[in-house]
Formats: sequence, C-alpha cells, structure tokens
Amino acid sequence: MPNKHTPLLSKESPWEGNSNTIWLGSTITLNRNLEKYKFPGKLPQDKRKQLISLVGKELLESPLLKKPSLLNAEDVPHVEKEFFIEHFLTTSSFQEARAGEAFVLDHSSAFLGILNVGDHLILHQIDCSEELEAAWDRLTKIESKLNESLNFAFSRRFGYLTSAPAQCGTGLVVRVFLHLPGLIYSQKLDEATKRYKEENIDQTGLQGDPTEIIGDIVAFHNRFVLGVTEENILSSLRTLTTNVMIEEKRARSNLKQEASSEMKDRISRAYAVLLHSYQIDALEAFYALSLLKLGVDLEWVTGVDHTGLNLLFFNCRRAHLLCHFSEKIVQQDLPHKRAEYIHQTLKNITLHI
Repeated sequence: MPNKHTPLLSKESPWEGNSNTIWLGSTITLNRNLEKYKFPGKLPQDKRKQLISLVGKELLESPLLKKPSLLNAEDVPHVEKEFFIEHFLTTSSFQEARAGEAFVLDHSSAFLGILNVGDHLILHQIDCSEELEAAWDRLTKIESKLNESLNFAFSRRFGYLTSAPAQCGTGLVVRVFLHLPGLIYSQKLDEATKRYKEENIDQTGLQGDPTEIIGDIVAFHNRFVLGVTEENILSSLRTLTTNVMIEEKRARSNLKQEASSEMKDRISRAYAVLLHSYQIDALEAFYALSLLKLGVDLEWVTGVDHTGLNLLFFNCRRAHLLCHFSEKIVQQDLPHKRAEYIHQTLKNITLHI
C-alpha cells in the first residue's frame, strides 16, 4: 500500500500509460523573478514569506492548474523532497529547502511550482507522451497569466533576469530523455549525435552528469538561454531527438537481425539478475531494466510491455520505493525491498533465447 503522506502518490501520475520504447519523457523549466524584490538569497525571512504568500496565491487561484496545493518546504519530509526530484526529473536539489521556500503541485502531477529556491519562481512541467510543444504551450499560458499580476523582472538587453546570469534571457531549459541502448551497445551513439547535434545542445546522463549514462538514458538539453528564442530551442531539440530516435530504431533492428550471442547473453544475465537477486541497488537495477526493455523490443522477452517497464524504471528509485511501502524501511533493507518489488512486477515475464 502506498504511503498516503506523499502528495504525488495520491494524485494522477503522468508516468501511467507511457508505452514509448525510446522517448521516456521531457521537462520544461522557466525561471522567473518579480520586479521590486531582491533575489531570494538576498531577501530577509519576512520578505521571503511575503513573496510565497503573493506568488502562492496566484498559483492556487490559477484556472490553468488542476486542484493545486501549496506545501511549505519546512513541512515537507526529506524523503518527499527527494521524491519530487526523482518524479520531476530535475537536476536541482530540494533536500536543503527550508523556511521561506515552498512548492506548488497540481493534481496532474505534471506541474511543479518552486518558490524562492534560487529564483522567486521556477515553473516546471514534465511530459511523458512525446508532446513537447503541447507541454510548452501549457507552461507559457500559466506563465503569461501570472505575469499579468506579478510583473516579472525583464530587461530589453538581457531578457528575463535570474539569480544565475547564465539563465537570463528566455530563462528556458528543455530536456528530453531518450532510452538509447541500441546505439550505446552498437557503439554508434557519438556518431549519431555528432551528425545531428547543434552547438546549442548538450547531452548528459539521467542525473545531469555528462560522463555517467545510467540505464542507457541520455538527456538532451539546450546549452544557451540567452541570444536564442524559445521557438529555436524547441525546434532544435525536436529535430535532434527525432533523428536520434530514427537512428536508435535502426540500431535495434540491426541487433535483432544479427542476434549475436553476446547480446543474448547480456539480456539473459539481466533477466536472471532482476528475477533472482535477493537484493539489488538502484544502478544495477537500471542497467538490467534497460537490457530487459531492449529484450522486449527485440521480441526476446514477453510477459511485460514497455508501459510496465517504463513505470518500473522510475518506481525502483530510492525515494519512490521508500514512499511506496506503508511500513518504515531502514536503509540497509532497501536493496532487498527493491528486489522484492521488481520480482513482483516481473513475475509473468518469459525469456525466449
């Protein structure tokens, strides 16, 4: 039984129903600050709380949000802050969020408003349906409506002003998360990305580290926010990811035709690890689940679909597991609980190799 104290667990989940074999999700983040207020790091406690009251009221009354609720950072347990980071695929850390900072969630669980963490307001939207432009449209409507009453700080020369100079301009960061085991195991990822990648786009792993690709998930994001338009950022990422997805499908088709002993061995070992481990850490689970997803696509594994595996990918992370179980779990028991959870989820799978 899920832990009912975690706000996101009682709401709709954007991860449900994501059957995409490659596009796992995308995030859109807008950083904004209000005129006539210093940046949060320079604001005294009373002003920070005043700003939460002002911005929070506008968000809670927004007709574009679905049953929004405001949570003061000091009232959110540490594990639930970690849950927010995992769920919204952010590279920011909320664990140290304290009094004078807050979060606004809506019932879709796809929107997060972050108040006074770095900037006065960070609007964050996740999308798991490959509808990048629709998610952007929704976020801009929310931002435009707020700007009518809040008056965001803007300079004709530097665009929207942010506490980090590198975020000035559009204040927009877009990330797309692609599952690319075909290109990675074929050692063709660098070739594919260099062919299509523009100067404005960088790539990292799931947690924002460019040197660590966890679970064969690659995140592409815009490098610049100043001197480029929002439309250019979205267009560049859409073009790149579409082409990389075509290359990934081609790589998977080649792997299926080759049916190499090495690839069959990798997937067989992943199958064994996931089904028969007494305990398993998150990184090992991610790498094994990546291979199992590839095995499903190559039709070497049945009994589970990409919807179930995509959900398992995200639910086996630390905070998600801790919040999923109703009983308290000590840290040393978590690898065993993760293994149990995976066993139960994959109990009907069959290997055809």
